[in-house]
Amino acid sequence: MKKELLEIKRTLTIDRYNITRITGYIVDNDRNCRLEFVKNFLNLEETETFKYLDIFKKVLSGKPGRNMFQLDFEGKTRKQHLATIVKTGLEDNDVRQIFLEEIAESIDISNKGYSLILIASGIYDIPGIATDGADLDESEEVYEYMIGCICPVSLSAAGLSYKPELADIQERTRDWVVSMPTQGFLYPAFTDRHSDPDHVWYYSKRPNDPDKGLITQTLWCKLPSTPEEQKIAFRESLNVVNGKVSLEQAKDLYHSLGRIKDIKSDSEDRRLKASEIENILKNIGIDPEAAAVSAKSCNSAEIDSENTINTKQFEIGLPDAHVTVNAERTDLVSTRVIDGEEYILIKADGGICANGIILENRESEKDEEEDD
Repeated sequence: MKKELLEIKRTLTIDRYNITRITGYIVDNDRNCRLEFVKNFLNLEETETFKYLDIFKKVLSGKPGRNMFQLDFEGKTRKQHLATIVKTGLEDNDVRQIFLEEIAESIDISNKGYSLILIASGIYDIPGIATDGADLDESEEVYEYMIGCICPVSLSAAGLSYKPELADIQERTRDWVVSMPTQGFLYPAFTDRHSDPDHVWYYSKRPNDPDKGLITQTLWCKLPSTPEEQKIAFRESLNVVNGKVSLEQAKDLYHSLGRIKDIKSDSEDRRLKASEIENILKNIGIDPEAAAVSAKSCNSAEIDSENTINTKQFEIGLPDAHVTVNAERTDLVSTRVIDGEEYILIKADGGICANGIILENRESEKDEEEDD
């Protein structure tokens, strides 16, 4: 998905865009339509074209597995309806208006002044690619698509402005500003550089807060599991071996998962496989039976490797306190039982700071006392 998103995004520049028509629909908090328009994209002023292209590119800037999801349809009916909208190129007034009204009825509009539903129709002649990666002149396929987004419309901030012509400072005029999209979609998906009518690519500015109404009621797709949900499911699956993992095993598990995450980062399928988790757990010394149960649970959740661990920091702690260390320095952390109590120890390899304040070197004081 990553490469294909970038390819479509690159076409949305002032000298390469293939968008032919756009339609907009502004609704208020009561879902009443305040404005509806259809524009021939080729007839827009260049400055206006730039602004629209920036909005559509934002939808394609999502990170797969983070805030860009591939959605599966609940049934064939909606897929056929969306395909019809794409084929009409937004030129069929009835089809277009019904679709805009469906979106308006489904989206989350809470705490917003207005919402702009913006949809573009495009046609991309997919160029062939030579063995060296260069684009060929011949087109292998025509990709017809629509890209939609939901943009908040809110009043600009109050303030003062300088009026050079009046040589004065006056109150700034507030107006209604269209913000970058919080939700968006591309249909059909562009899988392996081909039109994929079986899937929708969906963007959410807030990864863990997708618009459920837009996904289930308008697109008729299954809700994706969010990064936070995947992270929780991943941890729960590993905790099948509850309390039987040592700190050293946890370190080995962390580094092994980090290697898998790096390997899969550029892969089209970054989902963790049961066999991968099972092998890791066995390799760090976990009971084979417990490893198999944990791996099966993890696999059923379809967890993206991007949503498993933070490969930059290793974290260890209690409910009320935790410690994070650089991923390359997990050797600094250990546990030890002292006077019957278990402690987390961090080797003071260098100067110690507390909230940026350099602390005194107690070892130097000890040396001085011994010298006395």
